[in-house]
Amino acid sequence: MIDKSSSKPDGCGCEREPELMRRMATTLDSDPFLKGIERKLAADRCHECTELDACKVWLDITAIRGAVHPPKFCRNADLFEEISNDAAGSTF
Repeated sequence: MIDKSSSKPDGCGCEREPELMRRMATTLDSDPFLKGIERKLAADRCHECTELDACKVWLDITAIRGAVHPPKFCRNADLFEEISNDAAGSTF
């Protein structure tokens, strides 16, 4: 049975898209470029992360000082770096 009072989509105890992943994508200016299957796969990797406390601390610190690169422990670090490199190479 689905708990309709919960923000969780299916009672699984997880969100379809983790808040920390959204914060990381926003912090790294990757959010507008993270779409479709890449976004879903990034969410899946984030759900499997074992570094949630370190991620929260990193995001809190970068909220103050900013960041260009993801932390090495991030399961989506390669994806965020690729998006950043693609965006830098694009002309608008």
